[in-house]
Amino acid sequence: MMRKSIKNKGFTLIELLAVIVILAVIALIAVPQILNILNRARLSAAEDTTSGIIKSAENYVTSFMLQNNGGFPDGTLTFECTTDGCQLKETLDDSYNMDNLTTLDFKGTKPTSGIITISNSGKDILTTNLNINNFTCLYSKGKSSCIEKQEIKENGTKVYFNPVEGKQCSEDDYTTNQSKTGVKEGCMQWYIFNDNEGSAVYTLILDHNITGTVAWNNTNGTLTTNYEGPKEVLEALSDETVAWSDELISPMPYTASWTLNDESHLYTIDYSTYGNKARLISAEEINEIIGKGIKDLNSISVGYMDTNCNVSGKCNPGGNKYAWLFDNTNDCTNFGCNVSQSGNIGYWTSSAYASGSAYALVISSFSHLTNDKVHFTDYYGMRPVITIPKSIIS
Repeated sequence: MMRKSIKNKGFTLIELLAVIVILAVIALIAVPQILNILNRARLSAAEDTTSGIIKSAENYVTSFMLQNNGGFPDGTLTFECTTDGCQLKETLDDSYNMDNLTTLDFKGTKPTSGIITISNSGKDILTTNLNINNFTCLYSKGKSSCIEKQEIKENGTKVYFNPVEGKQCSEDDYTTNQSKTGVKEGCMQWYIFNDNEGSAVYTLILDHNITGTVAWNNTNGTLTTNYEGPKEVLEALSDETVAWSDELISPMPYTASWTLNDESHLYTIDYSTYGNKARLISAEEINEIIGKGIKDLNSISVGYMDTNCNVSGKCNPGGNKYAWLFDNTNDCTNFGCNVSQSGNIGYWTSSAYASGSAYALVISSFSHLTNDKVHFTDYYGMRPVITIPKSIIS
């Protein structure tokens, strides 16, 4: 009897295609989930590292005080972080015992860059730009958060934000009445400036002044010097923003130093002294925006921000590319702003004028970074700058 041979049958082309399709569907579902799990693990590790660094800063304060009879510097201590660790930038005087107090000791991944500040006699610890595992991390108000790299926002990008609630709001909730001088709550219009790839925060400047006019420094009621920095303007800023949200990130200290008549002068604005939730814009920031590349206060080039608008009436309203910096000031439409508002001719910066001891720098309604006397009370107001986490702005 003849036996029929049994042949092994393989998959048909249709069956192979079906298997491939099934595997592809599984991959489409599974791979993103796996990547999300890995990304969340990296994110969690970055946040844990940030918390560990902050804990080391808290331990640093304790060690410093134990080593120095309970004392701690009044100013701000700044640590710059690299792949080699976080190193103290300031050199303190010999009255402090600094043995083993020049670095922060912590475990975990070392950030590739970032700054940590300790201020308010060791009570306030802040970082806004620790770069860890390709995340940018911040620590503020007792919590850590990290984000992945985001697209850089152009100077003058408009956002709507309620500083009392600490939340982004809709353009539909904004009205032009919210841009009137003195308005300091509700859904207001702000502008992002000097954004960079390595930051977890946005810096915003308001589109109007929250006070009418105020002196920069008029302590004696007469002509005073700029050697000690602003006073009245900072006190007024603190009073006017007291109801703003604690979600706003505390302003970093600002230090100005220069030489005048063979004398060296230096002042530091430690905003924590005033309890400020907002700050003033600096002349250095203005020059970074307009691209003049200033290196120090002695090299400030006072003049029109947009050189294409340097003659009264030459620029039509809205024709100045820096109009967002001086909108809502007196007769500013003559120099290309979008909308003018009577009552003040500009606002103070945080910067003194290096070539004159009685002057500070202002943004004026005629598109100038210029200077005026620190005791003047009838011309310049305050335009607040705030810092917020990028995660709350869509």
